[in-house]
Amino acid sequence: MHQSVSEKSLGVGILYNPSLDEFLKKNPYACDYIEIMPDMLWTDEGIRQKKRFTLIKEWWEKLLWMADHFPLTAHNISFSLGSGGELDLQYLDQIAKMHDKFSFRWHSDHLSFIKVHCRDEEYNAGMAVPVPYDQEVLNLIANKIYTITDAIACPFIIENNVSFIDYPDQDYTEEAFLNALVRWTGCGLLLDVHNVYTNSLNHNFDPYKFIDNLDLSAVIEIHIAGGSYIGDVYTDSHSGPCPQEVWDLLQYTVSRTPNLKGITFEFHESYFHLLKFKGISEELEKAKEIFNSVKR
Repeated sequence: MHQSVSEKSLGVGILYNPSLDEFLKKNPYACDYIEIMPDMLWTDEGIRQKKRFTLIKEWWEKLLWMADHFPLTAHNISFSLGSGGELDLQYLDQIAKMHDKFSFRWHSDHLSFIKVHCRDEEYNAGMAVPVPYDQEVLNLIANKIYTITDAIACPFIIENNVSFIDYPDQDYTEEAFLNALVRWTGCGLLLDVHNVYTNSLNHNFDPYKFIDNLDLSAVIEIHIAGGSYIGDVYTDSHSGPCPQEVWDLLQYTVSRTPNLKGITFEFHESYFHLLKFKGISEELEKAKEIFNSVKR
């Protein structure tokens, strides 16, 4: 059974980055909600420090303003669900405090890991590393999701990841692995259709069949974005507008996701010059047209 999410849909939102401050103030109706990355709000001194998290005043004030004007969702980046060992309970407590303050409609993290533990030290890979889809990893991640959902009274959803490598001899396909997590834990899915598109190019599969193989009743949120090539490899760089293939895949997917509550557009602030205010508005409007084309 999936976690309970409010029946009311949010609509179309945007993942916050610093280039959006003026846009959000001048265009308050351009998006229906804002997704924030809580990790931007503090400095993390590490697991061995007595005072680990220090809030950054400037970011905190920005979040307070956003909370007064928009519904909020949270996109976490440091649960590192695929890391070996125990869940980072200090980080979990920090996210729980943020939810108590801001009442996120839902929160999420990635089907990946960014942390590697060695004795009492913790190292950050600096990117979301894909996990192998085997039974041991499934058990590991499911147990961490149980801990998260027990601690935070807010729906937790997990995002499909980009992968630039193939692990040999896996027990599951990616779709089957995600479906098993949903079935075992009751978590929802954050379906990043640009990640699906990226993987389909680099691993030569049909993205529409990938979508069809998922439990689409578990999809609460969809991410869309643009990307770019590095040599022959297409990357999920969040570099400006969505390619047409992503819009087509989004249209196909939205009509098949009965519990979808929001579509979130992502771009990295370093690519603001490719969009500017006009381009951001156009991407959000396209997403609204698709979202509103399906009666809920």
